Amino acid sequence: MIRLDQHIKPDPEVVVTELDGKEAVLLHLGTKMYFTLNETGLRIWQMLSNGLTPEEINERFLTEFDVSPERAKEGVLHLIHELIQEKLVKVAEFD
Repeated sequence: MIRLDQHIKPDPEVVVTELDGKEAVLLHLGTKMYFTLNETGLRIWQMLSNGLTPEEINERFLTEFDVSPERAKEGVLHLIHELIQEKLVKVAEFD
């Protein structure tokens, strides 16, 4: 289970291509698998890339989007869980 205070970082083998700032394609060079992100997913990816924890991302979502706290938390954690399963991100070792 992902904790809100954990640091999650993109896998160094992942290449990101943003498409008009509204979506992105992630390609894992090792597995050759790709994953698409919508605008919200791209924003989560950007914040993870900047070193924010899931809790910090959730807090920012509440100010950037018109969403309930429960929905924001659920969405953030769900996407991060998917990214971990697809080996696109890793839980940082120092946590």
